[in-house]
Amino acid sequence: MTQTTTFPELALLTLRDPRAAAEIILGWNISREALWTAIALVSVIVTILSTLSNLAFPVPAPLNAVVGNPLMYFIVAAGGFVATVYAVYWTGMMLGGRGTVEDLMLLILWLQALRAAAQVAVLLTLLVAPVLASFLVLFVAVATLWIFVQFISIGLHLESILRALVVLVISAVALVAGLSFLLSLIGFTPVGGPPNV
Repeated sequence: MTQTTTFPELALLTLRDPRAAAEIILGWNISREALWTAIALVSVIVTILSTLSNLAFPVPAPLNAVVGNPLMYFIVAAGGFVATVYAVYWTGMMLGGRGTVEDLMLLILWLQALRAAAQVAVLLTLLVAPVLASFLVLFVAVATLWIFVQFISIGLHLESILRALVVLVISAVALVAGLSFLLSLIGFTPVGGPPNV
């Protein structure tokens, strides 16, 4: 197979055949230090995009405490990325997966880069065709889920897509539970919920 090198080509391949794209991505010779730098860079880009989006289309007040604060959003974005990688990795290991955390990190990093590009497309579409933008958001959500499951399967060398889906569900539940616990420790309550006393 011809090596895909450009961003648009690899992005299209990721949509058409995530497993083939994953094999190409895992062939990149990227050091652990470069991976962490790339995570920080992508988190900065996502933070900038979210800040611009919030300026154009402000989120409700409770969420604005995070989205409206670039430093806080960067911490949440970067921390959420790392937490997701390790939650998926550890869950996958418990369910018979193999591979390295760096492989999984690289694949999820590429997926995050694609999501950032999609966010730009959504923002531009919102300005000219809000209805079309809603369909684009739905497409991005479904495509992200499909690609993520495929990447988990390849990155952890799982035997089936079903097992990769189980890994995703369990790790997502663990992340939500962990996040809820952390938020309760700092006294955050949902909108309309009773204060922590």
